[in-house]
Amino acid sequence: MGVKAHNGRLLVDEFDFSLDTFSAGLANTAEALESSNWQSAAMQYQPDAASGQLTMSGYYTGNDAGDIYQEIYSRLGTEAAAYVAWLLNTAALGNPAYVVDTAWGSNVAVDTPVNDLLKFNGQFEGVVYGGVTLLDGVVSATGNGTVVTLPAAGSAGGRAYLFVRGITGTAVDAIISVECDTVVGMTTPTDKGSITFSDVGVYTLAITGAVETYVRVTIDDLGGATNITAALVLCVADVTM
Repeated sequence: MGVKAHNGRLLVDEFDFSLDTFSAGLANTAEALESSNWQSAAMQYQPDAASGQLTMSGYYTGNDAGDIYQEIYSRLGTEAAAYVAWLLNTAALGNPAYVVDTAWGSNVAVDTPVNDLLKFNGQFEGVVYGGVTLLDGVVSATGNGTVVTLPAAGSAGGRAYLFVRGITGTAVDAIISVECDTVVGMTTPTDKGSITFSDVGVYTLAITGAVETYVRVTIDDLGGATNITAALVLCVADVTM
């Protein structure tokens, strides 16, 4: 069965644009570089480094219009690292997700095709990593998350991206870990690393070594916060990315 896109979530750093967008698209490309020489019988080419582009379109009204535009525009051509994530079918964990790492905005446009309704189009470019969603929503207690089954085990590590969108109360050194195991019950999990944070934003975790087939997040510590709204995308080398 296909993955339903209407339950998707679009994140730009700690901002959730899901209710302001109606479409998104992802393209990975590798430009052709001419490599002809004097002895070439015909034009010769070789591939350039791969790059990715994520485009988004949406409508908005009211005061939020200026906020959304400002967040996209502030990342236009910037060298500061930004992160954009597109989570597909957030009705369930384990579905595909894509993260544009070290993203920068290459285009933002505003149009008014309908009276009193603003339309925006934006595009981010960067290095795209595919993964699966291990966390999406509000967490208010410590404990183990839902077990997700990867398509296969990985042997070359990967990376995790934690998008912290909101904190109720104050968090000081909240901790979320990533675990894996060879059995679905995860009776002997392996800790692949943890992310410590105290504010909204995007946090990354470099993962080394084997990543076994069954994975989950563990909420180790809320840092004193009442609850935390966040999403975590796990990208496994040679499996999802």
